[in-house]
Amino acid sequence: MTKDQVKEILNRVLTWPQADQEKVARFAHQVEQRREGFDLTDEEWRIVEKRAARRELASDEEVEAVFSRYRNA
Repeated sequence: MTKDQVKEILNRVLTWPQADQEKVARFAHQVEQRREGFDLTDEEWRIVEKRAARRELASDEEVEAVFSRYRNA
């Protein structure tokens, strides 16, 4: 796929309903994170998204568990 084809697709995405645009944005964010070596499981992403929607924060223990998993990788 060429750069122009990607741009065409992204321009079409901007005409989609907001909810669909957000899905594409989340997917793109996941791809970026994987490329950077920070990869959460799908279940972890669902938890993050649910908590973000409710504006809940993770406990110190939960944060430490995730960081220690990647710190030791």
